[in-house]
Amino acid sequence: MPKVKVNPELCGSCGLCVGSRPEVFEFDDDGHAKAVADVDGELGFECPFGAIDVE
Repeated sequence: MPKVKVNPELCGSCGLCVGSRPEVFEFDDDGHAKAVADVDGELGFECPFGAIDVE
């Protein structure tokens, strides 16, 4: 299963990922997205800040 990583230095805290895939992303205490699960297939969206990598 592809691993999801969020670069907090690039994250703009827009919430697109959290709103689109709440089972995979949530906000951390600093308001940046973090991955809490891996994905089965594609995310279905592209991060506008380029902060998400799927490996």
